[in-house]
Amino acid sequence: MKGNATIQDVARAAGVSVATVSRVLNNSPLVKENTKARIVQVIKELAYEPNYLGRELRRAETRRIMVMTPSLVFPIMAGVYKGMQETAQRHGYHVLVCSTSGRREKEEELLHMLKTKIVDGIVMLTSTLEPDELNQLAKQYRIVQCSEPKLGAEAYCVTIDNERAAFDATVHLANLGHRRIAMLRGKHETSAMLREQGFRKAMAHAGLTVEESMIQTCDYDYESGYASALQLMGEVKPPTAIFCANDVVAFGCVNALKELGIAIPQQLAVVGFDDTIESTMCTPNITTVRQPTYDLGRLAMEALIGSLESGVQATGQQQLEYELVIRSSTIHP
Repeated sequence: MKGNATIQDVARAAGVSVATVSRVLNNSPLVKENTKARIVQVIKELAYEPNYLGRELRRAETRRIMVMTPSLVFPIMAGVYKGMQETAQRHGYHVLVCSTSGRREKEEELLHMLKTKIVDGIVMLTSTLEPDELNQLAKQYRIVQCSEPKLGAEAYCVTIDNERAAFDATVHLANLGHRRIAMLRGKHETSAMLREQGFRKAMAHAGLTVEESMIQTCDYDYESGYASALQLMGEVKPPTAIFCANDVVAFGCVNALKELGIAIPQQLAVVGFDDTIESTMCTPNITTVRQPTYDLGRLAMEALIGSLESGVQATGQQQLEYELVIRSSTIHP
């Protein structure tokens, strides 16, 4: 029996009712201390393991929340995850961080865990679903978006004003006298599209022409930033400033420029995005847009838990403040 004991076995061995054993498992104060001690001893002797899954299903809650992310390696996400984890823990929830690798079939597998009540709700950092699909899902289950809003989706989202942040970063470069400004934009995500819109609006605001060859789409990694910078500098009329998709891309860009013997910022200025550790690891330090990563995670998790406890799907969007952090990749000290 040892290792396969049931709650009924524990009750018989301890000479109590199943209900009394259940109270001990749930830390009820209604059980006398000597009875509780006897039951705990029997549980140890029989190596009894409670069926928490069955209990969770009866309660119609698991106290588990899934964080669905396209990748586990984006530097910006460390602060977001921490905000989510600490907030969930304060409210008595556990967090499962699951990567979709940007694949629809993987996302559908993870969503099955929501539909079968293995998790109570999901915080989505991005989704392959169409807006109407996400809206339909959010009518039945508790879902909150974080950082990457799906345009047209009604599920609540905590983010920043990506368009305005890109506008400010580009205006900063224009105000320094740059006229040929390039952009290394990211792929797919809503934020990439919004940042390109902000870039284009800032160029128009400064009376500058956007040359399409100066806008390149790249992956969010060092190698892509490095290769894209080399390609831009091979143009007949290369840029004098580059606005990058994130700090990792900017890091690769800076190193490529240094290998070409281009002085930063005297000959070419570089701006990143996110204010991750990469922005201060390279020389010169990178001017960047600082996102409030911890608060993005914290507020998204608070919104989801509030939705779970109220039974009402949250809608709308909350935009947090960002900051343009000026460093020596744009202004010579």
